[in-house]
Amino acid sequence: MDSKVCAHRRRCRRTRLKSLMEKYRLKTGLREQTILKDVFFTPPFNLVEVRENKKNPLLEVMVMSSSPGMLNDDVYDIHIDVINHSQLNLQTQSYQRIYVSKNGTKQRMQVDVGEGAYFSHVPHPMVPHAGAIYFAENTLALTKSSTLLWGEILTCGRKWMEKGEQFTFKKHHTITTIRVEGKTIFKDNLFLLPAALDITEMGQYEGFTHQGSLFFIAPEGDIKKKMDDIHDRLASEADIDFGISLIRENAYVLRVLGNSGERLFRIFDQIRKEEDENINRITKASCLQN
Repeated sequence: MDSKVCAHRRRCRRTRLKSLMEKYRLKTGLREQTILKDVFFTPPFNLVEVRENKKNPLLEVMVMSSSPGMLNDDVYDIHIDVINHSQLNLQTQSYQRIYVSKNGTKQRMQVDVGEGAYFSHVPHPMVPHAGAIYFAENTLALTKSSTLLWGEILTCGRKWMEKGEQFTFKKHHTITTIRVEGKTIFKDNLFLLPAALDITEMGQYEGFTHQGSLFFIAPEGDIKKKMDDIHDRLASEADIDFGISLIRENAYVLRVLGNSGERLFRIFDQIRKEEDENINRITKASCLQN
């Protein structure tokens, strides 16, 4: 057989194997509480239930990975299905590193949140190394009665390296689209090209090195009070800048600039824990009434 044909077939086989290695699927189920109904994952992923209080209605799942981070040509394909009246918190194990990537790395994530369902996801910060290229497309489909808490944090890179790697990645592009009953209510298009734009200047990061966004929507509850509580809490935090906006009567988006990924993660994770506890409380009370 021609050597060129053999080489082509080997490349195709490696491509097929690679595409199978970077997927996970999760679908919730309901018994007396939310359970893992259908789970599928391929290396390097593993999905593990980490719910400490087994009586809590909220299912807590951690995404674990045996990979040190995203490598050149990696494509992550993720699908989360939170069925009607179920509750899920999806956690990450550690910071997500994006290594130098000539051809780039990609992530596609589809999340469906059913009627009366709850989904929270505040992943650890992303750390793009020097030369990293990353593209992500996150699409979240909700109903009018769905509750969603969604966070994203981006660092400047390996800030404390001896030579420093602040904003030395090549490109970072993340598109997050949130739809309610098929209608887009929020779209975040983050495109950073450090070689073409000074990210530290006015109108950009303004001297800060990390940025994060947190989106929340719920069918009920006093959104303005939540916003006031968050504002009062963050107003006393040093070395950050933030803004919180009401984007519709039942939803807000919080933006934070800072100099520490751990600090931004702590801020977002605290809000996430409060909403998780709230949904546990509401669901338990509803079960007692029924």
